[in-house]
Amino acid sequence: MLRLLAWPILCAMLFVLSSCSNFDKEFTVYSANTTIEVYTDGSAFVSEHFDTLVKKAENYGGVYVDIPQRFTDGSGGVHWRDFELAAARLDGIDEYYSKENNVPGYSVYIGREHCKSCSADLPTGVTKIQIAYWLGRLVRQEGDREVLFLPAYMGRVHGQGAKKTLTLKLPPGGTVRPSQQDRAAAYDITRSAPNEIFVSIPAGKADRNLPDIEIEYPAGTFVIVTSGDRVRWWLSDHFLPFIGILGPLIAGLFVLTSLGQGWRLPAPLIAVDIKMTKSISPALAAYLFRNWKTDAAKAAFMASVCQLAVKRMLRISGLDEDAGASNLFTKQERKAGRSKWYGLPAATRLVFGHIEGQRPVGDRRRVVLARRTSRDELCKAVAEEYRKSRGKDRWSWAAIFSILVLGIVLAWFSGLLLLSTAICGILLLSLIAVMAFLHPERLSVQTDFGQAFSFFVTFPALAIVALCYIGTTEVISEQRPYLVAILLHIVGIAIVLGMLRRPTPKQRQMRSNMLILNRYFLGEIEGPAMSVDCYEHYLPFAVALDVEQRWTERFNLWRESEKMDAYAPDWRISS
Repeated sequence: MLRLLAWPILCAMLFVLSSCSNFDKEFTVYSANTTIEVYTDGSAFVSEHFDTLVKKAENYGGVYVDIPQRFTDGSGGVHWRDFELAAARLDGIDEYYSKENNVPGYSVYIGREHCKSCSADLPTGVTKIQIAYWLGRLVRQEGDREVLFLPAYMGRVHGQGAKKTLTLKLPPGGTVRPSQQDRAAAYDITRSAPNEIFVSIPAGKADRNLPDIEIEYPAGTFVIVTSGDRVRWWLSDHFLPFIGILGPLIAGLFVLTSLGQGWRLPAPLIAVDIKMTKSISPALAAYLFRNWKTDAAKAAFMASVCQLAVKRMLRISGLDEDAGASNLFTKQERKAGRSKWYGLPAATRLVFGHIEGQRPVGDRRRVVLARRTSRDELCKAVAEEYRKSRGKDRWSWAAIFSILVLGIVLAWFSGLLLLSTAICGILLLSLIAVMAFLHPERLSVQTDFGQAFSFFVTFPALAIVALCYIGTTEVISEQRPYLVAILLHIVGIAIVLGMLRRPTPKQRQMRSNMLILNRYFLGEIEGPAMSVDCYEHYLPFAVALDVEQRWTERFNLWRESEKMDAYAPDWRISS
């Protein structure tokens, strides 16, 4: 099912990333008029009208209007205006609209809805677009004065060739700051009525660089701000910076905590941990003792065969590759003794299955043939057992999920979601390419045409489209700090994922126990008292650690001291 869905999903991603139009070739805005009515509570109702010429019959279907919300107070602090959309109309009729987040504010799309059953094109000719919205938090306190400040042009559409006018309807008692009157080169300000100011902006001016219009009022003109509003404003001012810092902070704390656990060595073992020995398989002991080197595969297999023998699952003629196995535990016996059978580690049961699958010669099966066929599966089974011994690493996945959610929220509210998706796509495709180069055996391109097509055609195409999108997307100065924060979120997720490969204290303790167990086999330290049961229990581990001969010698010395008869176990084939 996933393979069937892979191609449509990739095509959809390709379409989304490549569905950008050239607005300047499709639309021309030749006039823009804005009316702002300011109230004594510090809010304003804004109505904007754009006369737009649709030049091409096939067009994007609408325009974007940017609503700036970001402003800087007299002390340099960055704040956000409140915004609430009231209406979006096309030729006087309510029209479809959508809002997109951006660092400077909102970008509101007004036009035809894009869907399969919708005609997205606007008819050619003159189209009138209207947007109305509420703005709040337009007044700041400066000493004994209150300052009303407004952007010279409250919105921007594609195309800078239009002449723009702005009509301000204000509470009485305000005066335009002298510094604003000296900026005639940017725009013309005239008082058209006692409480009305008319602003004319020449064509071709860069809207974002125009200075704010600042009007001074005596203290007490506007409604006093409540403590609740101050708290809400403080949270909105620091929301994005807080999220931008929180994600990397979580990653950093997780790394420091994990490294701290790594620096704290496990409690030194002075004796064999019998309980831990019972909880792992001899195959895993072989890999732990050899620090996961490839030469551990043979010892892991033979240790599993030995465990099957001492558990009376089969009989074996020796503990070397030339050994033969007979009297295998039958399916009826396994069904009757389920607890005994499933009490064995998964790796040991896997080895039994491969021995059982060999064609017998007489009444015996050659162990070496089973080892050759089970090598890869045994390694995977041991790796899975080791992974499970790690326990439920809830903190790691909780950190990854938290950083991911914070990164998505930051990208959404900063207007960088598509750009961040394209960057993550490039990184993911690069990782896939590196893994394919390092492990070419995982790509079965000769037998799987779909996989080959995706790897050699679709993936490069997606990479090219994503790179084009990244290269052509404008990141304004206000967005750059948040783009850096998003990249730090991605790095944080990669670091936490990398930390998952580090052994946990429990896993380090397991390897330490194998080193202690080896010293016990060699007689360097004391351990469990010798007995027949003790010898048989630890014999598979002695085979795993390649000290089976020394362990058997110790057992024989114990038998002589106890004046025991010759040891002839029923799991060993005598002839």
